[in-house]
Amino acid sequence: MPELIDVCIPNTHRNYFTYDPGHWTPAIGARIWIPFREKIKLGIVTNTQSLTKVAANRIKTIAGIIDETPLLDQAILQLCHWVSDYYQAPLSEVLPLALPKHFRDGEQPSIPSVDCYQLHIARDEALAQTPHRAHKQCELITWLSACNMPVSRAAIQEAGFQLSILKMLCDKGWVTHTHQPIIETSTLHRTMESPLVLNTEQRDAFEKILPHLDSHQRFLLHGVTGSGKTEIYLQTIAETLQRDRQVLVIVPEIGLTPQLLARFKSRFNAPMAVIHSHLNEQQRQFAWYQAATGKAKIIIGTRTAIFTPLPNLGLIVIDEEHDASLKQMDGVRYSARDTALMRAHMANIPIILGSATPSLESLYNCEQQKFTLLPINQQAMTSIPLKWTISDLRNVRLQEGLSPNTLSTIQRHLNEGNQVLVFINRRGFSPVLLCHQCGWIADCPACDSHLTLHRQANRLICHHCGSQRSLPNTCHKCHSTELIPVGTGTQRLEECLQKQFPTTPLIRIDRDEVRKKDELTKRLKQIYDEKAQLIIGTQMMAKGHHFPRLTLVVVVEADTGFYNQDFRAIERLGQLLTQVAGRAGRAEHPGEVIIQTHFPKHPLLNTLIQRGYRAFADELLEARAKAELPPHHYLAMIRAQSQNPKKVMYFLQQIKIQLQNIPRTKHPSHSNAAYGPAPAPLARKANQHRMQLLIKSSSRKQLQNTLTQLRQWISSTKLDANIRWHIDVDPIDMS
Repeated sequence: MPELIDVCIPNTHRNYFTYDPGHWTPAIGARIWIPFREKIKLGIVTNTQSLTKVAANRIKTIAGIIDETPLLDQAILQLCHWVSDYYQAPLSEVLPLALPKHFRDGEQPSIPSVDCYQLHIARDEALAQTPHRAHKQCELITWLSACNMPVSRAAIQEAGFQLSILKMLCDKGWVTHTHQPIIETSTLHRTMESPLVLNTEQRDAFEKILPHLDSHQRFLLHGVTGSGKTEIYLQTIAETLQRDRQVLVIVPEIGLTPQLLARFKSRFNAPMAVIHSHLNEQQRQFAWYQAATGKAKIIIGTRTAIFTPLPNLGLIVIDEEHDASLKQMDGVRYSARDTALMRAHMANIPIILGSATPSLESLYNCEQQKFTLLPINQQAMTSIPLKWTISDLRNVRLQEGLSPNTLSTIQRHLNEGNQVLVFINRRGFSPVLLCHQCGWIADCPACDSHLTLHRQANRLICHHCGSQRSLPNTCHKCHSTELIPVGTGTQRLEECLQKQFPTTPLIRIDRDEVRKKDELTKRLKQIYDEKAQLIIGTQMMAKGHHFPRLTLVVVVEADTGFYNQDFRAIERLGQLLTQVAGRAGRAEHPGEVIIQTHFPKHPLLNTLIQRGYRAFADELLEARAKAELPPHHYLAMIRAQSQNPKKVMYFLQQIKIQLQNIPRTKHPSHSNAAYGPAPAPLARKANQHRMQLLIKSSSRKQLQNTLTQLRQWISSTKLDANIRWHIDVDPIDMS
């Protein structure tokens, strides 16, 4: 039989289909057109083969070639194959992560064009014909004349001009409209900042990295908040750029991208690309093109950026490596951190993981000498230690969740002209709407959860499925009008603090407030410019931000991690408290942190405050070892959901039975154990009944072998009819 090709067709739940290339010779990594189920679809060539189990009369011939050369290089294909195998996801779901939508639709890779405008007549001639009272038209004419080249619509808007004014000038024929390729903004005229002088610990860490810039090495940069980890990144990146190599920097959240980009632009006169989910398709296509062609030397992005083709990759940096946002929670459930570790290994390049609160997995890898630990215990910007206070809330009369002592401390810091961050990780006004007469609670009809009251929108909203309803006037059970909000959210806290400190400029930052594009950047700038003195924020304020005048952090509700059913909850609480506390006292002003809790004697909380995060993590690692939990053992979660709970239970029960039939390795210490099936902590979401089966193993290899065989068995038996299911390898959210 002539040579055949394996073709991956996106979103078909299969790794590949076999096709005859006919008279074409498509390259591996190139896109082609193929006949598939009475349609012509796009496919990506992943391999060639000469033998196949498919009958010859069933093998179709491809319909045409899109790319003469590979669009995805061998490195990305190899990485996608690894992700598919390790995370038990079809390759047809993994490969699309590496391509912008336009390329998945079959468009040719090229520099995208944008609408551009240029003054068509002389400035003086245009001004002479413009009424004197049309000030904005005159300003735009003068501005366009000074540009002396076509400028984009976005640039005109950023300069403060309305598109209606632009349209007037176009209608008069004074301004021409063309389509121009997007050009990377030059930094040639910027004044570059010089590298900072490293302290002893920073210098030691930097000098340990330098000898390994041309080989594979894994570094864990464990620096306390404010220790200057970013400066070590910058100086290591500078060395990599001198070798004419590309650098990939992964951050967990979009909110951290603008400030990091600004810091990088102040230091490097090199083309940069930004890749994250809030880009429009044109922006993402341009960033991908710049990176894949090697034009962009520094690529900053969130987790999907790990799949970007980079022909000359020399260094990967993962900032805030512990952050749960680095794990994809739907679709292909991959960890960007662990995928980055594999990509660095495949490319034989160094990788730096940085955090003030490293994950237990990374600390354990240091103990196992798989990572090189680079500790930095000295703050770079201040030598004044934080003052920690545990505020005992037991038998204390609270004002919207705040104790009298906390309020007086806030007042003292405000009187001194400093900024205060009041942290609460719950948005909305109140988590519960309760009937005072009969105890009825407004629940979501589609989920096993309460509706959250959002006072500003005057709506009840489910934070799980997103359903909304208007605020009821009476109780649905007893028809009483005494409906009271119970518990505190960011909106209620804002209302309270506005009354308590009426003359203090206040700003709230949560997901509800920063939905609009660039809204987060605008609000952060207000804080940097000290136009807001009192800040109410959720988790997006906990890390990465440097506010020199912020001297007090108040953690309103620190207790949820103590009684959460997820075994990782206490680890996340310690990380969150350490990170948010690190926002205070980062400059010459001493910092203070108040933690309000009903568990002031909790041993781990006191270890964290008195002995630091590393001692806290060591105690957790010891407890995990005794409980045979990660990182000492390995987990996978099989989750299933349907409108019929009996079908879900039967589906998972059959999988558990099949587990017993899968042969295990002969190693005596390797074993699998299954727990469940059991309802998920949120047993019903969006009218879907959710259950899960937990598999634990002492061997990663044994677990992978088991999961692969299970996935093949489920597909071959058609057991999953009308059941939505997935496998989550190394789950970090047990709900």
